[in-house]
Amino acid sequence: MKVEVRKEPASRVVLEVELPPEDVQKGVDQALDRLNRRVTIPGFRRGRAPKVLLQRYVGKEAVYEEAVNLLVPDAYANAVDQAGVRPITRPQIQVDAIEDGKPLRFVATVDLVPEVSLGDYRAIRVPPEPAAVTDADVDAAIEDLRRRHAQLVPLGERPAAAGDFVLVRTAEASGDQVRFLPGKEYLIELGAGIYPEEVEQALAGVTAGERTTVTTLDPASTVTFQVTDLKRKELPDLTDEFAKTAAKATSVQELRDVMRARMQQEVEARANEAHEAKVVDALLQSATIDVPASLVDHELQHLVTDLAESLSRRGLTMQRYLEATEKTEQQLLDELRPAADRRVRTQLAVDEFSRAERVEPTQEEIDREVENVARRLQLDDTRVREWLDQQGRYDTLVTALRRQQALARLVAIARGDAA
Repeated sequence: MKVEVRKEPASRVVLEVELPPEDVQKGVDQALDRLNRRVTIPGFRRGRAPKVLLQRYVGKEAVYEEAVNLLVPDAYANAVDQAGVRPITRPQIQVDAIEDGKPLRFVATVDLVPEVSLGDYRAIRVPPEPAAVTDADVDAAIEDLRRRHAQLVPLGERPAAAGDFVLVRTAEASGDQVRFLPGKEYLIELGAGIYPEEVEQALAGVTAGERTTVTTLDPASTVTFQVTDLKRKELPDLTDEFAKTAAKATSVQELRDVMRARMQQEVEARANEAHEAKVVDALLQSATIDVPASLVDHELQHLVTDLAESLSRRGLTMQRYLEATEKTEQQLLDELRPAADRRVRTQLAVDEFSRAERVEPTQEEIDREVENVARRLQLDDTRVREWLDQQGRYDTLVTALRRQQALARLVAIARGDAA
């Protein structure tokens, strides 16, 4: 068997394979034997008809088609071994027509496991950014906490202004608008931007009992509101009692300390994520990866599935999302493709890094991760392990843990902390 190998961009290879005439004839003979066992010819028991008569009965094309189905899979597998390549997709195969006494030729095109060259990753240096919480940050968080515990109290005699709440009842409505239904009440916070700007502007300066009409919602709509009530937010005083009620703290100082500690954790987590992303960027910039399009397409479908599941949890469908964002399905795919490409490149680079650095989780670490999964699912460890095995997800868990450890080591190198 002759095999010619031609490499193409995007980690794709073309194998041109030629089987000698004697192998082709063996395939034809095997095809006739198989057809003889399946086809009944009048006057003969199944499997007993002469081959010449069988070929005349079913037609030479059917025999050759059967022979191709027998010969090509094994020939392709042998060609892959002979070429020393590692396919990651099913091949696209084009077979030339069989001719009596001549070789059988076919061309197989397939994507390969891409070769990854990391470059000098040990020279990567990315200093972390400071992650500090200031007194002003704590003050702002406490002020936000006070706003969340604020009460609405009567506004009094003054007209409504930004930050006030106006309770209105739709007295009249005309045109195509459907947001304000006649007879319904709406509580509108001026300046919040939740309702149309024209509505908030029309309600600025109103007093209780007043009627006001909005005529600029769109050219064909008019809404008249009856102002029922006016209220303002009254924030609770910052006292030890408020600290106890709002956050179960014994004092304002303890409230500040608790919030600072919580915010510090959040800031550090965001800083670590941002730093890790910069380290990965540096790794990808120094790496050479010829990514197959099939891998990106596969990851793209994962992203679409993740988005669909996220929308479903919020009670939305993909179709409704596309309508709301005014996108076509193809525009969504084009928008997500760069993220899919980066994710694939990152996984390939981190996997190569883990091999270069011999990063491999121990069995104890794997068992601990299984326990963590069981704890999150509130299930027994044994049941979770069985579920992982049955669903084929055990290897996925180990791969994820290996990548996590590899990223931690890469970050340590970028910080200058690794040996």
